[in-house]
Amino acid sequence: MAFAKQSGLRRAKRLLPALAVAAAYAALPALGLGGYWLDVLTRANIFLLIALSLDLYSGTTFYLNLGVPFTVGTSAYALAVLNKYYGIPVEYGILPAVLVSVALSFAIFLPSLRVRGAYFAILSLLLPIIAAGLVTSLPLSLYLGGEGGIHYPRLLYSYAMSLPVSERLPYLRLSYFYISVAAAAIAFAVSYKVAYSDFGFMLRSIGQDELLAEASGIDTLRVKLVGFTISSFLAALAGALHAAMTPPVTAEVFVPANTLVPPLTAMILGGMGTIVGPAVANYLVLIVYEFLWGVVGRWRSVFYMSLLIVLVLLKPQGVVFYVYLRLRKAVAGMIGKIRRGA
Repeated sequence: MAFAKQSGLRRAKRLLPALAVAAAYAALPALGLGGYWLDVLTRANIFLLIALSLDLYSGTTFYLNLGVPFTVGTSAYALAVLNKYYGIPVEYGILPAVLVSVALSFAIFLPSLRVRGAYFAILSLLLPIIAAGLVTSLPLSLYLGGEGGIHYPRLLYSYAMSLPVSERLPYLRLSYFYISVAAAAIAFAVSYKVAYSDFGFMLRSIGQDELLAEASGIDTLRVKLVGFTISSFLAALAGALHAAMTPPVTAEVFVPANTLVPPLTAMILGGMGTIVGPAVANYLVLIVYEFLWGVVGRWRSVFYMSLLIVLVLLKPQGVVFYVYLRLRKAVAGMIGKIRRGA
């Protein structure tokens, strides 16, 4: 019993820094942050779900799922269709849209889960490209809005309209921020728990040597299916929240440059399979990119991509997680010295 209490105490101590960071982050609006930068952080919270989705599955198994935009996009379109054609309010359509997207992604990706290496990556990349073509071509474009997409009222719009005009936009911005913070916090906790559990060990064993994992008794197909389902749920939730907060939904949501490149960059810079690294890198990537607009203007893409290339060349295994480990070691050393001095 004493050992169990000590173990629980150690877990609590490990959580304290993360809880402190989360509390400080959630307090930013109360400290005066608002307007454009609050929108940036809301977008970063949603992109965190996609980064975690990629890292939890691709970062551990090394099955590079480039079809994440398909899952994100089908969830966004499902939400729009449920609202426009079936009258389901956006607030109640998020979960059904996520489930529709996960089921569709599972059904389509299931045959390709037996394909390994670059072949899986190529097959997965084709899906969002095909989806973008379908929603903008006849006859589906008549139903899905074509290039103009599907228009519908955004999340909490009905209540916002009951407020004075000057309070509507601040209310929506603040609400979206805290909704996205809650989703990001839950997604991070679940992803971290899964990645560092026995199941996460099985995912990593597939990434290291799938044949050896099978020989050791691991049902690799079942593990991949469960891991893919959890990963798809996170990506689908990101798509539904994005669609709920920023209508209309257009085929742009399927474009890899919009939905895949930022979280994929965060996963690589953060350290594949570490969860913590990609989570931190997700915010750094998006915040630095927005900050560069005010510094170099239209040159920001050139500066930004050049910086990413340098960082990847310097530390291919991931810069952020490496720095995180060094800082944690330094802090632990300082605490140890203080205790010995006392």
